[in-house]
Amino acid sequence: MLTPRRVVHIARLIFLIGVVVLAVLVLGPFQGLEERIGLSDKSAHVIAFYLLGVSALAVAPKWRRTDLMLALLGGGVLIEVLQGFTGRSMSLGDLGADALGLAAAAAPGFIEQLRRLARRHPARSCPEFAARARRRTRRAEAPAAPYGSSSMSQ
Repeated sequence: MLTPRRVVHIARLIFLIGVVVLAVLVLGPFQGLEERIGLSDKSAHVIAFYLLGVSALAVAPKWRRTDLMLALLGGGVLIEVLQGFTGRSMSLGDLGADALGLAAAAAPGFIEQLRRLARRHPARSCPEFAARARRRTRRAEAPAAPYGSSSMSQ
């Protein structure tokens, strides 16, 4: 039976295959391949990292969206550095295109979050949301009291 958990597992397998294929394409002797299929280098980077970003959101549902995008951007930095060792050029422009693709992948989630906040709390300010988020994080990170302990001192 198809369940969300099974869909995530299948998506993870597809994601891993995609990452391996992408690594071979960007680190192998395939420079200029994107031009043969009608894309510029920058547009290929935007598309590749958009697809990586969208698929990462599907395969890691428990990760925060921003953390996923930053991890993928770190992967983009790593790719650019490794390309310098394989005889290909390192480029800040390529890294910018990677970031643009990731931003496009994350944008719908941020827009939906803004829409939800606008419906539920239309008069609350952004600093109020940030303060509430910090309080929730601190409560979640607070260690639980040992079993059998009392809050009163003996």
